[in-house]
Amino acid sequence: MQQLIAILTGDVIRSRTQNPDIWLSVLKEAISSYTDNFDIFRGDSFQAELSLEEALKATFYIKAAMIALKLDVRIGIGIGIKDHDDGAIKTSFGSALTYSGEAFDELKKETICLRSPNKKVDDLCNVILTLAAELCGHWTPNMAETVKAALRNEGMNQIDLAAVLGKKYQSQISTELQKASFIKIQRAIAYCTEALLTL
Repeated sequence: MQQLIAILTGDVIRSRTQNPDIWLSVLKEAISSYTDNFDIFRGDSFQAELSLEEALKATFYIKAAMIALKLDVRIGIGIGIKDHDDGAIKTSFGSALTYSGEAFDELKKETICLRSPNKKVDDLCNVILTLAAELCGHWTPNMAETVKAALRNEGMNQIDLAAVLGKKYQSQISTELQKASFIKIQRAIAYCTEALLTL
């Protein structure tokens, strides 16, 4: 049996309100923090291939990176296989890419949607991911920057995170993460990732 992978299909919301020279490099850095196999096209759209373990963490990391710039992203996550792989996502095909496109097309007011071979898992995870994305909608750029650092440096204590972010006090990190509902976001990522790994 072929290994399941995750394909993220997304675009940057309100991309025309800001200079692409600024956000494009941040978007590339955010995606490449989790995978080398990605493509940016039509200026503000992207596709990326990830492992099931990293897909949701990467989704929220990319979100945090864009919200830190007062932008946002919509992301459709497809879980499946690649039937044809010539090394480039745009010329590959398979159920992971089909599901990802379908999930992206389903996005209306939501900014995250997941599609896999198991509708029960999809329905459950989409409720959780929609609520988690709602929490992201309340982030300030500072909160988003702190969440981004916390996601990338998992397990790092808040004193070290403060140093990474150039903040003077650990209490600033604690306050930002609390206001950003970071523990709830982490739980949503962990729960849904576990569900995906049972597929």
